[in-house]
Amino acid sequence: MKKPLAIAVFCALGAVILGLGAYAWSLDSRLAEAGYISDARGSSAASELAGALAALDGALGEANYAADSAMQSALCAEAAASAASAVTALAGLPCATEELETLAQYINGAGDYALSLSRDCAAGRSLTEAERESLAELGAAVSRISADIGGIFAALDAGELCLDGYGGRPGGAEGTLGAALAELDAALGEFPALEYDGVYGRAAAEPAYIAAMEPVTESAARQKAADFLGVERSALAPEGLTGGEIPCYAFSGGGARVTVTERGGVVLAVSGACSGGEAAVGAEEAGRAARSFIASRLPGEFAEVGAAERSGGYDFTFAPLSAEGVLLLPDAVSLTVDAATGEVCAYDAAGYVMNHTDRGALAPEVDRDTAAGRVNPALTREAARLVLDETDGGSEAL
Repeated sequence: MKKPLAIAVFCALGAVILGLGAYAWSLDSRLAEAGYISDARGSSAASELAGALAALDGALGEANYAADSAMQSALCAEAAASAASAVTALAGLPCATEELETLAQYINGAGDYALSLSRDCAAGRSLTEAERESLAELGAAVSRISADIGGIFAALDAGELCLDGYGGRPGGAEGTLGAALAELDAALGEFPALEYDGVYGRAAAEPAYIAAMEPVTESAARQKAADFLGVERSALAPEGLTGGEIPCYAFSGGGARVTVTERGGVVLAVSGACSGGEAAVGAEEAGRAARSFIASRLPGEFAEVGAAERSGGYDFTFAPLSAEGVLLLPDAVSLTVDAATGEVCAYDAAGYVMNHTDRGALAPEVDRDTAAGRVNPALTREAARLVLDETDGGSEAL
């Protein structure tokens, strides 16, 4: 190689090396800057969580000792707002918070209960003795959590703990904020059972439809499943008795799984995928097939309350009607019709089994004209019907 050419090559290589070094230095600087920003975000979320929990603790205590309904309503609303802020801050911490279920339940539950009491007190009634006791129990739990969180963040400030990276898993690394929070979550007891109409209220778990029915054997349940699917019983293989809220016998066969309640032998669900074949059934034909299926499997009159087309099938929801023609939405049944075969490939009657019962005479407290008068006049009222709906706490409202 001639000397001028060698010099040119070495100069070019030097320039490349210098360029790579400059790029690496720039990249390292940006990574360091991102780390500083991440640490700042994490520290800010931690500070907000500690402050929101302290505010929630204070508002719960003050609401419990407030003398009149207006003050009780205002303080409970303040507690609910503080709980919402705490939940937001918890989600902003640089660790995975989806596993902190018990901690999140305490914060969410305290906020939801306080919000429910705020609405009731705003209507002019004062807290009952039982509600004061529940507030005191929640307040004591939140106070302990607030103190523990304060200790964890004090350790973080002192350098005894370090922040996780965003997306880290709680408990995944010793000496991190996530590990400390996971330890706190594991030490919490069960959330108290609250008697109120809300998301965290104590709900009766007794399935109403089968409550008075006698248990059936696995053999009888297998025959029920076969009759329901229109197949030979030999086509279904037993899988045993399931646990959960509604104990069921499970059977599988032909790509489907069917569960039958141990008490009463009622088909609870059929799970299976659509065939995936070329669509040969239209929405109207699928609707007729769905209505015929419901009519042949469940007693009484049903009305279609939902329909949607999706890839490979059609989803339908039906609700039974009471003797007075009231639509019973908590008792709804859903099913899917295969777009290729026109057959039902999925079915879910959990709402029906849990809720369907004789509710007696269902009569509204206001007439239709009075109800219509509450609708925004900017809207057009096209139709009206009486329905029974379910509240967040599992109660029913006509």
